[in-house]
Amino acid sequence: MTRPALDAVSGSRTRPLDGKRIVLTRPLAQARDFETRVLALGGEPVLAPAIEVVPPHTWTIPDAALRRVGTYDWVAFTSANAAHAVVERADAIGVERNAIRARRLAVVGPATATTVSAQLRVPDFVPSTHTAEALARELVDVENARVLLPRGDLADDTLPVALRSRGAFVDEVVVYRTVPGDGVATIVAGVRDGSIDALLFASASAVRFVAEAIAADVGGGHRDNTPNHAMGEPVAACLGPITAEAARAAGFERVVIADGTAQNELIDRVALWFAQLESQRGGSS
Repeated sequence: MTRPALDAVSGSRTRPLDGKRIVLTRPLAQARDFETRVLALGGEPVLAPAIEVVPPHTWTIPDAALRRVGTYDWVAFTSANAAHAVVERADAIGVERNAIRARRLAVVGPATATTVSAQLRVPDFVPSTHTAEALARELVDVENARVLLPRGDLADDTLPVALRSRGAFVDEVVVYRTVPGDGVATIVAGVRDGSIDALLFASASAVRFVAEAIAADVGGGHRDNTPNHAMGEPVAACLGPITAEAARAAGFERVVIADGTAQNELIDRVALWFAQLESQRGGSS
């Protein structure tokens, strides 16, 4: 969501996040200019990582795949985390980056493309819409092709199943694990006491970890202490439809979706949501 669209709604209200506590659930390494941007819009930024990216339990299978990377026709990346992990591990075990660059490279969307471009080269393929389904449907020269699919441990099987149905030979290798981050407790406490106005989610796994922790907290009887702040009250601002679907399934009642894949678009989208809400309240007064 662009700032012109935000300004069109907010009018003279240049700080649409005034008094709003905005929580970013991404790992700290991915926070970028979150605090600066939220402060500029009048909000209170809170960094509370709901996920942490850690190495797999074993590198045996990924290492074997990397050492024979020259036998693959495609290497398909569905996240920036996967791209980072592959390059770092290749460097660690002495596999030349040029061996990976020599393969045809596919990515799920522009955020992953940016990482792959920086660490390897410009990808050969990006689908028209930034989902695993579109990548599986639109990837060219798939029949009888060998595809290396480095991924996280929580990724679903949508992409490999679809590629195999088109005749590809797919090797899935787990190159990172996603575990709950140390910000989950902060998020649960904020939801419990009603001090969080918006949660910014960039992945379905972050939504799930938060939802599970909130459910456990509610099970402990905390909701009785704060009946006016049920789980559905904070706005869940989500990057992409898959994350938004996870938020709705988890019970968040107010879900907004960023049109693109950039974090700043997510911040502007939640700012627009609050600006529109303020405009509606002003119009009804």
